[in-house]
Amino acid sequence: MTLQRQYTIGELYSMADQCSHDYPVTLSQKIEYLTEIQILLGRKAADAVRDYKRKYAERKRVYAETYLSFTKDKAQNAELAVANLRLEEAELEADKVRWNNAFVSNGELINALKYSLKVLLAEYSNTANATR
Repeated sequence: MTLQRQYTIGELYSMADQCSHDYPVTLSQKIEYLTEIQILLGRKAADAVRDYKRKYAERKRVYAETYLSFTKDKAQNAELAVANLRLEEAELEADKVRWNNAFVSNGELINALKYSLKVLLAEYSNTANATR
């Protein structure tokens, strides 16, 4: 499936929610929408990891610079200098985990729907054989 334009994750979820589970065609369409979502979630998860790692590196750099600039109470002054960075880092780490969880959950949903599609197709083929 190639989408004609870029949709947001919310728009794709809305389109997927409109697909029925009763027919193979609409169920496979839903799987395709969720697969597009999976790509976007993967990108978001990767961006969140990058942002978290950058903040971590910044915190380590500020700590080291501050530690080296003091002659007394080096560690205490360095910790004070990075206190706000630690809070920002914690928020970014939470975002990283949140996006990763969304990625994993969406993947599990896709797998469950693929199994449902397989069962639905088997039922349709059995029904067709029974009417002959």
